[in-house]
Amino acid sequence: MSEFFQHYPQLNYDISGVRPVKTKKAINIMIRSKIKTAVLDDIVAYFPYVIPEAERPDVTAFKIYGNVKFTWLIFLINDIHDPIYEWPLNTREFGNFVKHKYGTQAAAKNTVHHYEEIVRARVEATNTSDPIPEATIKVDKTTYDNLAAESRKIIYCYEYEVNKNEDKRSIKLIDPSFAAGVFSEQTGKFK
Repeated sequence: MSEFFQHYPQLNYDISGVRPVKTKKAINIMIRSKIKTAVLDDIVAYFPYVIPEAERPDVTAFKIYGNVKFTWLIFLINDIHDPIYEWPLNTREFGNFVKHKYGTQAAAKNTVHHYEEIVRARVEATNTSDPIPEATIKVDKTTYDNLAAESRKIIYCYEYEVNKNEDKRSIKLIDPSFAAGVFSEQTGKFK
């Protein structure tokens, strides 16, 4: 990740706030680049990718594009602003996150996050059709208490955090044949 900001512009930053002005070179991390709308709308330019357990963004960039300098492109395409908490945590990091947020894993597993009503039960796959996933809506405690037992679902904090972390695994990546062009176009804007 040390190369992530190397393509960003530098600026002279006033470190003292008094006269005479003393500046220090700093990376302008507030700059946001934008990929051309034509590329963003071109569904052929992308492919889905599921991030394996414990794979860092720089590893993904190297594996897909052959160079870690494309890490920022992965973040840009997926609108990731915080590479620590918007990238899926590995098992150890996730355990530490849950302990820090809820005190213990046991507390997270026993604390209700929210209640749901099952509006459509899961339909299993057949020889001619794919499975249809369960559909739920979030409800308040009073509504939950008045539902039939088969329509109730409790989501505990641990399950909620696991689902949120797992949802981060599905990203989209730009086709490697387009990556170099996007990279040169974006870094040219920085200069």
